[in-house]
Amino acid sequence: MNYNQPVSLPACKNIKPGDTIEVHWVYTSCNVGPGPTLGACLSENCANPAARVEAQVFVLVNDTTATDFADLDYAGTRINGYHQAKALPQGTGQPVEYLGSTTGPRYNNQNTCSPYQITWRVRPTCARLDINSLHAWCRNNVFDEDHAQGGRPLVEDPALLSEIN
Repeated sequence: MNYNQPVSLPACKNIKPGDTIEVHWVYTSCNVGPGPTLGACLSENCANPAARVEAQVFVLVNDTTATDFADLDYAGTRINGYHQAKALPQGTGQPVEYLGSTTGPRYNNQNTCSPYQITWRVRPTCARLDINSLHAWCRNNVFDEDHAQGGRPLVEDPALLSEIN
C-alpha cells in the first residue's frame, strides 16, 4: 500500500500524506464550552486558568488501519462538568511533562511572550494518523479548525527552559 497517495476529498488546508503534525488537547480549569482559539479556555470570570496541554505527534498516512481521529475527537463528553476529549492517544509512551507557555507563530521568545503558563504532557513516540479521518474532522468541528497552524521557533535559551520530569 502507498501511504503517501493523494487524498480524494481533502478538507484540511496545508496538509498532505507524509506530513508530520502535533495535535494539542487543551484542558482548562475554567468552566467553559469548547470553541475556536485559546480564548475558548477563558471567560469573564476566569481570565487566568490552570491549563494543561496533552500533545501527540502524528505522521499523516493514507491508511484506514492507522489511528482514526474520530476516536480522539471531542464528542460532547463531560467529566465532572468539564468538557473533555473522547480519548487521548494510547501506546505512545509515558508523556514527558514540563512547564511552558502557549505556542503559536506570533510569539518569538524575545519580546513577544505568551501570557499564559501551561503544563505540557507530550507523548514521546510518534503515531500514524489516517489523514482521511482528519479531513472528515476538518469538515465539521466545534473548534473551527480547517488548517495546520504554524509553531513558534524552538526555545533554545537555557534560562527559558524548565526541567523535564
